[in-house]
Amino acid sequence: MTNDSSTQTHSTQTTNSTNTLPRRRWLSGLAAGVATLAGCASNNADDPQANPNPQMSTETISVPEFTVDKDAQPTPMVLNALTLAEPGSIAFLDEFSVEIAVANVGGATITSQSVEFSLEYQDGANSPYQQTINEPDGVEVELPELDSGEWDTVEAQLRVNAEGNWTLNTDARTHPSFDHRITAEPKRLAPGESLASEVGHFEITAQEPRYEHALHYETEEGGIGIFNEEATGLVSAGNGEVLVVHRFSVENTSETRSFGFGTVRVDNQFANATVTSTLSDIVSEDDMRDSLDTLILPSNTESFGNNKIGPGETKTLVAIQSVPVEEVSNASLTLSFRGDATDIVFESSMEISALPRFELTDATMSNENGETPVIEMTVKNTGDTAGTFRGAGQFHETRPTASNWVYLPEGVESSLDPGERKTLQITASRGDERYRVLPFEMELRR
Repeated sequence: MTNDSSTQTHSTQTTNSTNTLPRRRWLSGLAAGVATLAGCASNNADDPQANPNPQMSTETISVPEFTVDKDAQPTPMVLNALTLAEPGSIAFLDEFSVEIAVANVGGATITSQSVEFSLEYQDGANSPYQQTINEPDGVEVELPELDSGEWDTVEAQLRVNAEGNWTLNTDARTHPSFDHRITAEPKRLAPGESLASEVGHFEITAQEPRYEHALHYETEEGGIGIFNEEATGLVSAGNGEVLVVHRFSVENTSETRSFGFGTVRVDNQFANATVTSTLSDIVSEDDMRDSLDTLILPSNTESFGNNKIGPGETKTLVAIQSVPVEEVSNASLTLSFRGDATDIVFESSMEISALPRFELTDATMSNENGETPVIEMTVKNTGDTAGTFRGAGQFHETRPTASNWVYLPEGVESSLDPGERKTLQITASRGDERYRVLPFEMELRR
């Protein structure tokens, strides 16, 4: 609520006794025709409009000076508004009440009249994303009977559908000082917590993140020249880092309408949806190409990736980032439905007590009796807990438009207990002379 000085100033015609008059009485001693009015609301126990809910704002609404035209038709004027929630407590998709002071500044009694109130999104006004904001529908509020010069309060139940700044609008006249703003915070979800929207027909649930040293993915970038070949790629954490695999499920609660992100053709489409992360960027198409359609892989042309969710269907969406091990608890993922706000924050909020640690103790190439060569790698878990090791192989080939290191068709995966050592093999079915073992990037030659 704007604390403009004009909203706090009472008419010079007001006396101490008139300041305590009920809301529905207008001040005496006014000249005929046009009169100056002021009032001050209270939340005492005798006030039938008072709201004793301790979780709501304890602030009281103030009323600025206003004038009455005794010759005019019944005319409602919105004087001021008070959001009935503590500052900072309104978040994405929340519903809340706003107390609104309305005066009759006309000369005849208001007997049966309603006023519409709505919210207008303010952030990104100069951005093309502004055109995609589907602002919540306005609400009609029936006014009480108001004689000329009287004022009273009404309540409007409103909703925000984006994080950021909003203004309260109305189809009635407003006081010159009227300017009510509402700030919506992101909705923060810890693992296991959900957020549902009856309007959007979806329910989003934060799931426990996974922590990995490396992950396989399927790619067709295992070929040479213009020919694509299927291969097993590997995305791995940096030195002293771990891959945080953020996961959240999206349920389409509609029985008839499809739901989706990106450029897919669906009934309820969020084409500009984005995901971002703290501490480090999420893995993108520059890092890997994956056949798993629920993996979020941003690119220069698509900020989210294409995911279609049919009526009644649930999909788990995944985003991956590599972060320092000591900062895992600070890693979070944010989702914006329209690309210009931080609507949902998925929090990791946990420390990792122990992680496996994999070291390469030996690597060789074997090529007995002219058979297909094999890469042999011996890996030891030097960490304090069991874990899954994933590795891959590459061969070297000069390629003008792609990396000179090309993935081999197969990778390796094995579980190792603390202190355990295993020798794993990858068939080098492609390539000629130079090979490389991932994630250690150790080069071998035949």
